[in-house]
Amino acid sequence: MNFFKRLRLYLSGVFLGLIFLLFMYGDKVFSWSYLPNDRVLAEIKLKKISFSPQSESYLIENNLTTSFILDTVLVKGSINFNESNAQNKPCPYYTLYHHNIKVNFTKCKDSVFINYLNHK
Repeated sequence: MNFFKRLRLYLSGVFLGLIFLLFMYGDKVFSWSYLPNDRVLAEIKLKKISFSPQSESYLIENNLTTSFILDTVLVKGSINFNESNAQNKPCPYYTLYHHNIKVNFTKCKDSVFINYLNHK
């Protein structure tokens, strides 16, 4: 069997395999969260989030909504692991920055508690 015939056979198998995978997993949502920052942000999306009185007053003072914090800051922010303690037991705490907003939150087993919000 010459090289071009083997290459054609190989590529047709790859093509059929990709079509099979598309039908099997085409409508599934896939997220690649292997980096530490992405892993923490993916975890807090799945948990119940509550705000402290200080963070709620910050939202009111700065005309921000909780949906902005939940949908933008906690999704697009980056965690500063130097200011965080990811090994704290039972609930690690993290510091997250998004533009000029600093968020300090505690991530427990079933919930996330936003301790405070302020400017950098």
